[in-house]
This record gives sequence, C-alpha cells and structure tokens, in this order.
Amino acid sequence: MEPWTSDNPFLTRAFAPVFDERDDTGLAVEGRIPSGMRGVFMRNGPNPQFRPDDHYAYPFDGTGMIHAVYIEDGRARYRNRWVLTKELAQERAAGRRLYHSTLSVPPHANLANTHIIHHAGRYLALFEGGEPYELDRDLNTIDVFDYDGMLPGVMSAHPKADPVSGALFSVQYDLETGELLYLRADKAGRLDRIVPFQSPWPAMVHDIGLTEHYVVIFVCPLVFDFSRSGPPAAWQPDRGSMVALIPRDARAAQDVRWIKGPAFFHWHVINAHEEGGRIEVVLPWYDSLSLTRGDRKLELHRMIVDADANTVEDQTIDEQACEFGRINDSFLGSKARYCYVGLRIPQPGRTPQMGTFEAIARYDLATGEKVVHQFSPGVTVGEPVFVAEAEGGREDDGFIVTFVHTEGSSEGSFAILDARHIERGPIAVIRLPRRVPAGLHGSWVPM
Repeated sequence: MEPWTSDNPFLTRAFAPVFDERDDTGLAVEGRIPSGMRGVFMRNGPNPQFRPDDHYAYPFDGTGMIHAVYIEDGRARYRNRWVLTKELAQERAAGRRLYHSTLSVPPHANLANTHIIHHAGRYLALFEGGEPYELDRDLNTIDVFDYDGMLPGVMSAHPKADPVSGALFSVQYDLETGELLYLRADKAGRLDRIVPFQSPWPAMVHDIGLTEHYVVIFVCPLVFDFSRSGPPAAWQPDRGSMVALIPRDARAAQDVRWIKGPAFFHWHVINAHEEGGRIEVVLPWYDSLSLTRGDRKLELHRMIVDADANTVEDQTIDEQACEFGRINDSFLGSKARYCYVGLRIPQPGRTPQMGTFEAIARYDLATGEKVVHQFSPGVTVGEPVFVAEAEGGREDDGFIVTFVHTEGSSEGSFAILDARHIERGPIAVIRLPRRVPAGLHGSWVPM
C-alpha cells in the first residue's frame, strides 16, 4: 500500500493516515492493567487509503479503519484493519481513488468510518450515509448487514442500546426530503419498528437520546437545501430547534410529538433520562454551525424538555469546550450521575485539531463538580470510553480507556485511567509500535 502525504489540515498531524494493517503482540505495559479486565476495545475512524480530492474534511470523509486492543490476563495485543467496503475493494482493484469527498460531486462511497458497535452478537461498522458493515472479532469484513433485507436504506452512526431490554434504537435522516426514519431492533437483532415521519426541515440528526419511554431527537436549524449555490446548508437560528419525542413503541408518524426549543446545534448526546413529564438531555452544545467556518462556541449543556408544559429550557453545565462524552453504558437512559468527556485546553503554539483533546474530564452531574487530567504538551486523546469493573457495583466502578497521540512521534499508546480518580492520570499505558490516528467512536466488548 503506497504511502502518500497531504497538506490538507484534515490529513496532517493527528489526522495523518497510516498505511499498514498490523498484528502486534506482547505489547509493553507501563503500570499494570487492571485484574479482571478482559475484552476488546475497538475504535473506528477515517483513514483514506488513496489520496482524496481537495474537498476532503473531517469528520465527513475517509474510509473507516478499525483499531483494536485485545486485553486478557494482564497482557495486550493490537490489530488494525480497513473496513473492506465494496467501494474500497473497487478502488484497490483500480489502484486509485474512484469516489469523491462528501461535500464534493458524486459518486460518493459508503465509508463505514464513524462508529463500531456490538449488538446481537454482531460487530457493526457504522456510517450514516450507508448501510452497516459486519465484521468479525478479528476485524475481517464479512459483508453489508441489512437486517435480512429489512433495512430501508442507510442506518444511523449513533444508535443507542437499552441496557435493560437489549433493544437497539436509531433515527435516520434524508437531507434532501427531510424524511426521518425511526428504527428499533430487538435484542436478537431483528427489526421490529420501522416508522417514517417528516422533519420540520431537512437537517442532520447525528445522535439520539434514549429514556425509559422515548427516543429523543433535536432538529437544529442547520438547514439543508441542495438547490442553493454554494454550501448546501445554512444556519437559520430564527427557526429555533424542534424536539421530537418518539415513543419507543411508536408505530406511525402520528405517535411522534414535537416541541419547539431554542436555536443551537449538537453532534452528540451523552445521556438522557426522564422523571415524570420532565426529560433531561446532557450534550455538548454549539451556539451555531457552519460548513465553511469554525468560529463557534462549544460548551456542555443540559436541555430540559417539559412534556407537560411544551417547553425546552437550556442550562449551561460548563463553558469549557468538550466533546465525545460517554457514561457507564449500564446507566444509559437512566439518571446517570457521572459523564466523561474529551476536554479542550488549548496549548500555546499548537493549533487545536477537531476531535482531539488535551485532557479528559469527569463531571458529577448531581453536584456540578469537575475533575480533570491534562496530558503532557503535544499529547492528545480521543473519545473516553467507560469500561465497567467486573466486580464493581457502583456507577463509577470502572475505567476510562482511550487512544493517545503524541505530536511528532511515529509510535502510539493506549491509556487506562481509573474512572473514580481520573485526575491521577493513567494507571496503565500500553505502548503501540505505530501511532493510531485521531478517529471517531468506539466500543468496549467484554469477553
């Protein structure tokens, strides 16, 4: 695989792709891997094999590559593989790029680059512009997974799995028609809900909130119109936002309830829960979004939806920029007390890169307390994923894991922090002989 370089800022520094598929065993460990930690951490992210066109941009572009760390009996090994999509196979056969970037002209590829989840015994690489790809535990690509032909088109990159029922919930969107599609797969991986309904305007719905009775989405005023010249989306704050409350057992569009809220934008939802008619959603909050500018405010907020009063209240939790928030997934949809985020702490002389963070923070959502571990200058991390302690009983009994990138180094690492004391820094660092580029989302799958 012939390496190449680019001066596109989305393909340099932490974003620079790697060009080999590796199997590294007997990895050196600084500190000690927690006893009882047995499983695999898989993380997806863009990694184009062939030089892309000039419109390439994170997080929209680049064929997915899965990076995995397998841990058992205090030892660790690493493996990475491209998701071998049909489009990548065609490009490999041609020996060059055949598909264009998302914000360029067609043809476009299913990149399978945003997330990887484990549901109903299957590992699924997700990209909201295409169908899921199924992989095995060794990262070999099996094929497109379309729920036995029942999947009507694409699937969201951010479904949510209910820790009680095992069902998987998602909402898909169409930027041309504004149609939304609510999907529910049972714990065996069978689609048992397919409910189309209409958005107030064409918009991205990248992630969802899940509560005891509802799937919650926010339609934000980044409005898409492909008939306009220039960028296909415009920020129109006068529209406000619209919240959709979708009953988990919804069967028709009439079951969906809409409530008007203030204008804002979000990519991700950390958690949601309900108490009576009050629904709280914690999320990284943007004051606006543009496809051509990066000057927007990013904070951590709590959106309070009062289903009885038909109101939405916007509360600030912290004004410091953060993203890629996670919780203990066993508490998803309930009143989780703790969340963990990638925290932005700009460093002198270094230009921040989207999706990379200088620190990890833990928020106590009950008291507002924030504790932080800041990494050394030039070191950034990705999404902090919670790994529950095998014998733990409390919500925060567990660990935070993340890939670590060191500016200018050809090597990488994988950090394990105590979720109860992240301010103390990593309790173990697994050394990787080759760097892992900044990516997107991942999952821990216990053995």
